[in-house]
Amino acid sequence: MNDFIQPLGIQPLGAWLVAHTYALVFVATLVDATAIPFPGRVVLAAAGAVAAAGDVDVLLVIALGAAGASIVDHAWYFAGSLGGDRLLRLYCRLTFSSPDCMERASGWFERYGPLIILVGRFVAAVRVLTWPLARDHGVRYPTFVALEVPAALLWTGTWVGLGWLLGARWAEAPAQARWVMVGLACVGALAFLAVSLWRRARARRGSGARASRGSPALPPARPRP
Repeated sequence: MNDFIQPLGIQPLGAWLVAHTYALVFVATLVDATAIPFPGRVVLAAAGAVAAAGDVDVLLVIALGAAGASIVDHAWYFAGSLGGDRLLRLYCRLTFSSPDCMERASGWFERYGPLIILVGRFVAAVRVLTWPLARDHGVRYPTFVALEVPAALLWTGTWVGLGWLLGARWAEAPAQARWVMVGLACVGALAFLAVSLWRRARARRGSGARASRGSPALPPARPRP
C-alpha cells in the first residue's frame, strides 16, 4: 500500500482512495463520460495499482468503471430524442468549434456508420458530437448496446490494466497510454477497412444480381424460309 500512495505525495489521500476504490471508480467514470475535463482515466489507473497490490478485485473495478461510463453513454444516445441538433449546436458554440461542426458530425456517420460508436468511447469529442445523432442515422438501440458495452469494457480495462502493470508508477499511465491508443487505432483502422471492403463486395454482388434479373430475355430467332 505504501508503494501505491507514494506517488500521491499525501498519505491520508492515498489511504482514503484505497478504502473507497469501488465508489470512486464508479463516480469517476460517470463524470468522465460526460466529457467534462476530469481525470477519470488516471483514477482508473490508480485503481489498477490498488488491485495489483491485492486490496481490491480487479474484475469488479473494471465492471464498475464500465457501468459508470455506460450510464452516461446511454444518456448521450437517448439525448437525440430531446433534440440532438440543438445539443450539437450548443456544444459547437461552447467549444468554439468551426461553423461546419454539425456537417462534420453527420459526415462521420455517413462515412463510418455504426463504427463511430466504438471510436466515440475513446474520443470524447466524437462521442458528444455524434452519439445524440445516432438514432437519426439508423443506429438502433440493440446495435448501440452491442458496440458500446464491449467498448466501455475495453476502455476501462485498458486504463485499469495500465495501472496494474505500472504498479507504484501508476501516475505514468497517461504517458504510457499513447502507445496503447496507437495500437487500438491501428486495430480500428484495420476493422474499418475490412468492413468497407465487405460492404463494397456485397454492393457489387447486389448490383450484379439486379442487373441479371432486369435484363430482358432475347426472343428466339425465327428460322429463315
